[in-house]
Amino acid sequence: MHRLAVVYADGRVDLIEIDRIFYLEAQGEKTLIRTRRKIPYISFQRMGEIEKTLPSPAFVRTHREFIVNLNYARSLNPRPTGGYDLKLDPPVNKRIPIARNRLSNVRKILGIKT
Repeated sequence: MHRLAVVYADGRVDLIEIDRIFYLEAQGEKTLIRTRRKIPYISFQRMGEIEKTLPSPAFVRTHREFIVNLNYARSLNPRPTGGYDLKLDPPVNKRIPIARNRLSNVRKILGIKT
């Protein structure tokens, strides 16, 4: 099983099973990694560095601040202000924004005709 190494500021490293990751979120110099745990992992690696190690097409960048594991996608929902959000499975239930320039790629991977 493939694992992601999460590097902390103190040099400690946790190994997370890739298929347990719901999404990643950029937070400045850090990356929040959300799994079923109530408390997310916080890596001191930039999201772009982590993105290179994630398998595609399961993991896709939907926005400059988000990478989503599409295996946990529940629905694609239009926003009232335009654009779309991707709603994830419980227990996360988070709505992840999809940038307009990334929507066609997400639809293609999900098998949704435009």
